[in-house]
Amino acid sequence: MELFTILFSGLISFISPLNSVGDIVIENALRSRLEKVEQLDVRIDNAPNHQIAKGKLQRLRIASRGLQLTSDLRISTLELDIDQIDVDLPALRKREGFTELFRKPLQAGVRLVLTEDDINQALQSPRVTARLSQSLERVTQNIPGAGEQDYELLSTQVEFLEENRLAIQLQFQGTETEAEELKIRLETGLEVENYKSIQLIEPLVAINDIPIPPLVVAGLTAMVKNFANLDNLDDAGIFVRILKLEINSNELELANFVRVDESTASALVNGEFNF
Repeated sequence: MELFTILFSGLISFISPLNSVGDIVIENALRSRLEKVEQLDVRIDNAPNHQIAKGKLQRLRIASRGLQLTSDLRISTLELDIDQIDVDLPALRKREGFTELFRKPLQAGVRLVLTEDDINQALQSPRVTARLSQSLERVTQNIPGAGEQDYELLSTQVEFLEENRLAIQLQFQGTETEAEELKIRLETGLEVENYKSIQLIEPLVAINDIPIPPLVVAGLTAMVKNFANLDNLDDAGIFVRILKLEINSNELELANFVRVDESTASALVNGEFNF
């Protein structure tokens, strides 16, 4: 969603009726907000072109390679295909408090490719580590062999495997004096169910190289399925469906359809919406 914020915050400059200038305006607006991008192509489709000056676009396509959003978040490939953008440009220019900027929901096809290095770099960032620690705190307390003490997440490592499988290695350190390290390894396949939920396929979980009981693995599988259910975003005005999820030894490819309602899209641009 951060990319949508970067993109539409540049629409205030979007007043030219000339298609070629519009392409350049959005491309420059994106480049100015990114740390680095290796390749960026923007194309606007509009008929008639004078509708751009009214904040209306029929279609906006963005293709990028080597997209560095922040110092620790890189995306190997990101392609967006957004249609029927309708923005209240006078309201966008004023920006006095929260304003409904969009007259229609935002709809986009999104194709995302991440390498193993991209993901592992992001997982080492303090912000991601802190969020993972909070999410995993309850999990570690319910895993046999973890004991009742608290653990601090030291590192997370992801390895891509063949046939839509991956392995995740988590390393924890107990917070008590002379506490031992705790290593959790999860190897699993991933499968999309009903375009909106991710299931673990034949998961294998080991604590300090000792496999955990199947009943515990089944509980973990159910928890992940519920957590990864995209219906959970509906109340926030965000509709997402997974069209493709593929993993090989080199990269993870994900294709989604995303629709963001007018209020949520406006909140993103106004900086008043957080996940």
